[in-house]
Amino acid sequence: MVVFILQSLFLIAAAFIVGAILGNIFKRFAPKKESVSEGSTRAADARIASLSALVTPANDDVKKSAKQAAAMIPPAEPVPALDPAAKGGRKPAARKSSARVAAKRAKNPRQDDKNRPVTLKAARRGKPDRLIEIDGIGNVIQSKLFELGIFHYDQIAAWSAREGHWVSEEIGFPGRAHREKWGEQAAALVRPANGARAAKAKPAASPKAPAKTSRTGKSR
Repeated sequence: MVVFILQSLFLIAAAFIVGAILGNIFKRFAPKKESVSEGSTRAADARIASLSALVTPANDDVKKSAKQAAAMIPPAEPVPALDPAAKGGRKPAARKSSARVAAKRAKNPRQDDKNRPVTLKAARRGKPDRLIEIDGIGNVIQSKLFELGIFHYDQIAAWSAREGHWVSEEIGFPGRAHREKWGEQAAALVRPANGARAAKAKPAASPKAPAKTSRTGKSR
């Protein structure tokens, strides 16, 4: 019984050795097949190579577009040199007088400048009349008349009908000067002012000395 077991083990070992030798010989002479892992590795390498080939031209295009954009930018203009004479301080800005600004107005296409009344650049002696004393003229209209160069009663009193219509249209109240009779009111305000000025300019009359009576008589 023991001999039979030993013979069986010997045969199994001999069969294993013979099988290993035959398998090694068969593997050496059989055609080699790729494994799944090797195939996936090669596919990944090919995908990476294709991506790098696609990215490279894009980078080239970006570089080209950047160069073209830089070429299209105009050169910077030279900065003018500072005048050494003006280095000490700024020149004072030219101030426009209020009279010149008031006289300069945009031309109204609906108006005929032939009917424009005589205007002034500034009020006489720098003191305009209180035009709001005329009925129909408030602070807003007075400021507009000042902008037109109308500062005094005698200017309004000298208007013709067409000139009054022109001014009313220009300040945005058509026909108001005629309805409110600005010319007549201004003329009434001019007379007392002229009378007061005349009385102020006229010197006061000196009182006459009483006539001396001559006395006749005999001297002693």
